[in-house]
Amino acid sequence: MKFRKLLIGAFAVLIFTTAAFAQNSRQFQLAVQLMQQQEYAEALPILLKLNEDNPEIYPIADRLIDCYIQLKQYDEALEITHQYAENNELARQVTVRTGELYHYKGEEERALEIWETNLEENPNDLQLYMNTARVMTTRREYLSAVDIYKQARVQFQNNRIFFGDIANAYMQAGEYELAIEEWLALLEDSPGQISFIQRSLLRYNDPILYDITIVELNDRLADMSVSAPLFQTFYQLQVWLLQENKLYRRALATAKEYEDRTNSFNYSLFNLGRQLIRNNEFELAQQAFTYYTDNAYGEVKWRGLEELSNTYSSWAKFIDDYNLDFSNQKDSLYQLATVMLDSIEQETNIYSGMERVQLKRAELALDHVFDLDKAEAALRKLKSIPGSAETPEASYIEGRIYLSKKEYAQARINLTRANKKADIGEIAERSRYFLALTDFYSGDYEFANIQLKSLGRNNTSYYANDAIELRLWLQEGQSADTTGENLERFADAVFKFNNGASKESTQLFLSLINDPAVYTMKDDAILFYVRSTHIPDTQKLIQLSNFLAINTNTPIMEKLMWEQAKLAEQVNINIAIQECENSEDCFFDNSSGGSGSKTYVSAREIYEELILKYPQGFYAPYARERLTKLANQNS
Repeated sequence: MKFRKLLIGAFAVLIFTTAAFAQNSRQFQLAVQLMQQQEYAEALPILLKLNEDNPEIYPIADRLIDCYIQLKQYDEALEITHQYAENNELARQVTVRTGELYHYKGEEERALEIWETNLEENPNDLQLYMNTARVMTTRREYLSAVDIYKQARVQFQNNRIFFGDIANAYMQAGEYELAIEEWLALLEDSPGQISFIQRSLLRYNDPILYDITIVELNDRLADMSVSAPLFQTFYQLQVWLLQENKLYRRALATAKEYEDRTNSFNYSLFNLGRQLIRNNEFELAQQAFTYYTDNAYGEVKWRGLEELSNTYSSWAKFIDDYNLDFSNQKDSLYQLATVMLDSIEQETNIYSGMERVQLKRAELALDHVFDLDKAEAALRKLKSIPGSAETPEASYIEGRIYLSKKEYAQARINLTRANKKADIGEIAERSRYFLALTDFYSGDYEFANIQLKSLGRNNTSYYANDAIELRLWLQEGQSADTTGENLERFADAVFKFNNGASKESTQLFLSLINDPAVYTMKDDAILFYVRSTHIPDTQKLIQLSNFLAINTNTPIMEKLMWEQAKLAEQVNINIAIQECENSEDCFFDNSSGGSGSKTYVSAREIYEELILKYPQGFYAPYARERLTKLANQNS
C-alpha cells in the first residue's frame, strides 16, 4: 500500500512537471514569435518570467539577452550574464556574450580584452575560438576576428582550418588583396578546393574583386613554370575569372600563351573553345580551334576541324534562331561547317571521331539543306564504321530520317531506342526533343508534353531553344483550342518549313494570320512568315506592321519589333537602289490605325523605339549596333 501511494505521488509530480514544461515551452515560443515580429517590449516580460522560473536553462537567458540588446538595455543584459559567472560549464560561452555587450555599449577596448582573456584561460577550446571570432565579425571587428582564427591555427598546429572564415572576414573589412591571398593559399594547399573559391567569388560578384584576383593570378603564372603542379590549377581559375568578367579575348590570349609555353599540346584551347561557343563568342571559338588546325597534324588536327564544324553550325543556328543575319551569313557558315567535315574525310578514314563526323553531316543535311539522300548516305557511312551500327547515334539519325518522311511510327521506335541507349548526354537530349517533335507533328500533343518535361532543366543543348519554343506552342495551342484543329494546321506548316517546303509553309502561315477564327499562335505564325524567302520584303513589312498595329500585347513584341526594323532597313536599301526620292521615309507602317491611314517610319526610328521599350532586352545591343552602322552609312 505504501509503495502504491509512493508510485501515485511520483506519477502526480511527473504530470505536474510535464504540464509546467509544456506551459514554459508555449510561453517561450510566444516570446520568440514576438521577437521575430520585432515586438521586443512585449516579449521582454515573458522572457523575464521564464528566466526567473528556470534559471538553469541558459537558452532562455540567451534569448533574454538578445531581447535586451534590441531594446538597448545593455546593463540589464550584463546582469543576466553575471548570473552564470560561476557556472563552469557556461562561463566560457557567457563571457563571449559579456564582451559583446560591452562592445554594444561602446567600450570596444574592454570587449576585446574580455575576449582575449577568455581565450587565454581556455586555449584548448576550438569551439570558443570559433564563437568569439564570429561574434567579433557581427560587431564588425573583422581584423580582430582574423587574428583569433590565426591564433587557433597556431594553437592547434593546423594551417588548413578557417580558410573560408578568414577570407570572408578580410572581404568584409575591404581587404580584397588579403582575402585573395588567403584563397590562393588554400588553392596551393588543396587544389581540389577550386570550386569552393569559385563559389565564394560568385557570391560576392564584385568586378573589382575579379580584377584584383586576375592580376594576382597573372603575376603568379608569369613567375611559375608550366610544369609546376599548381600551374594548371591557377590557369584554370584565371580563365574562369576572365570569362565571368566577359574578358573573352584575354581568356583566349591566356590559353594560347599556355599552349605556346608547353612542349606538347595541353588542349587548353579545346576546352576554352567549347566554353566560348556556350557564351556565343563564335569568332573567338573559331580562333581557338584554328590554332590546332594550323599547328597540329593527325588526330589533333582532325579534332580541330571537327570542332570548327561544330562552331560554324552552332554560329549559324544562333543567327537563325534570333534572325540576326543581314548578309546571308547563315548559309555561308553552314557551308563552312560542311567543308570542315569534307576536309577530314579527304585526309583520313581512321579518325577516332569519324562517327561524330557522319552524325554532324547527317544533321546538316536534315536541318539545313533538306537533302534526305545526303542524310541517308551519312547514315550508311556511320553504320559501316565497326561497332557503330547499333549505337545511339545511328538510331537517332535513322529516327530523324523517318520523321522527315512522315513515318511517325518508325521515327518513334528509332528515337526511343536512341534515347534508351544513350540514357544521358547530348544524344539523349536530342532524341528526346525529336520524340516530342514527332508527337507534335502527328497530333499527339499530350505525349509531346511528356517528352518535353525531361528537357525542362536543360538550356545548353544544341536544340534547347527549339525545345522551349515547342513547349510554348503546345501550351498556347492547347489552352485556346480544345479541338486541336488550329494547332494541327500550325504543326503542318512548321513541318513543311523544317523540311524544305518553305513556299508551301509560307501560304499556310499566312492563312493562319488572316483567319479571323484563329486567336492563338498568330504571332508565331507571323515570325515564320517574315522569314520566308518567297515573299518580297515590302509585302512582309506591311503584313508585320499591320499585325503589330492590332496586336499590341503579344508576348514576343521585342522579337517582332526587331523583325520589323530589319525589314524596314532592307526595304530602305532596295528603294534606295531604285532611286527613292526620300529613302529615310520609304517604310510603310500602318501602326497609326484608321482606314487609309499611313504613317511613314524609318528603320532607325524602329530600332530606337525597341531600345527605349526594351533597354535590357536581348536585341538592345544589336539594335544599337545597327543604329551605328546606319549613322555611318549616312555620314
